[in-house]
Amino acid sequence: MIYILMVLGVLTGLGVGFANHLYTNWYHIPIVLAMCVGFFILWSAFYLLVALIWAAIVNIKKVEYDPNPFYQWLVIETMRYILFFTNASVKVEGVEKIPTDQKCLVVANHLSNFDPISVMTHIPLRPLIFISKPENFNLPVAGGFVRRAGFMAIDRDHVKNAIVTINKAADKIKSGQTSVFIFPEGTRNRTDEKLLEFKNGAFKIATKAKCPLVVLAMINTNMVPKRTPWRHTKITIKVVDVIPAEKVASMKTAELSEEVRQKILEAI
Repeated sequence: MIYILMVLGVLTGLGVGFANHLYTNWYHIPIVLAMCVGFFILWSAFYLLVALIWAAIVNIKKVEYDPNPFYQWLVIETMRYILFFTNASVKVEGVEKIPTDQKCLVVANHLSNFDPISVMTHIPLRPLIFISKPENFNLPVAGGFVRRAGFMAIDRDHVKNAIVTINKAADKIKSGQTSVFIFPEGTRNRTDEKLLEFKNGAFKIATKAKCPLVVLAMINTNMVPKRTPWRHTKITIKVVDVIPAEKVASMKTAELSEEVRQKILEAI
């Protein structure tokens, strides 16, 4: 999406420059370039306006949608747009470890809102849905789009409701419908500790689905809000390990949780 908006900005700027005969003198070139940038910003604002109106018509009262390829694409492209304007880049180490021929559960440490943005745009699992807190599904624009992309809310305050979500997520992986991402810490880590305690229930998705478990370590995502937009932030995602489905199925949930926590601790 960001490249489409750039092309539109350049074409519009060049078109206006041509219509106003701004190519007759070399000192008009900076004016044309400034117009290209200006029209890129205008096209970006138009895109956000359309997205806002579009999201408003999504039925947010519907609890769950199946992953929709178009909305998956739209969410990913919007997240790329956010990374571009916040002056952040993402590098993935060990991406070749990720199995792309089967659905997986993906887990990682949680530092900031840029964790899901980075994962969604740079981890090659499609479709990929996130399990997140219910409040995120009521956000303007984002709430409607992530619902249609198939993301699922989990009510951690009510165990029975959380178990329902966990079972549904496991069924989606087992049926080959989608890969699933969840933060085992349950919330962002705002402490001085490297990791919060893990919620073992997150790993029940993998043990129930008997699927591979992709373990990621997020590095530097918490620095983006502090530096943007003037300083560039390099985000690193480390693919720490991929635990095979056979091993996942043979382990207890608590054991799996502890092993994964230790692997992430070592990586960060």
